[in-house]
Amino acid sequence: MTEITASVEIPAPPSVVWDVLTDLDEYPRWNTLLTLTGELAEGNTVSARLAVPGLPAVRFRPEITAIEPERVLRWRSTLFGVTAEHAFLLDPTAAGTRFVQREQFSGRLAGPVVNRLERRIRRGFEQMNVGLRRRAVEIADDETAVSNP
Repeated sequence: MTEITASVEIPAPPSVVWDVLTDLDEYPRWNTLLTLTGELAEGNTVSARLAVPGLPAVRFRPEITAIEPERVLRWRSTLFGVTAEHAFLLDPTAAGTRFVQREQFSGRLAGPVVNRLERRIRRGFEQMNVGLRRRAVEIADDETAVSNP
């Protein structure tokens, strides 16, 4: 099995990071990698559009396999004969949240496909992580300003 991981430290609590990650209507505001529509609930299938830098955009329909508010969102999808298990993981830290994207690829073509596209996929994850961090910090700062006038 082949895996790609990208993480970022976010100076905002997991509750804020989770709210940003699961507010699909707001994705165009911060997320250059993914567009999602549907309901994030275990067993549901959502519609997704993936725009990895340097590659044509691809539509796919991942099935949500796990959802634990403020901790885990996982899905599974198959595209071009490659099965991908994607996880968004939130771990509380003293400074806020450690956010990790992890994707495990399997199938006969997984190795060659990932070897060829790994750098671009990782860059896409990193761009999404940066966008999520910016948006979560912006919201956390707004909440702090409201609670401390």
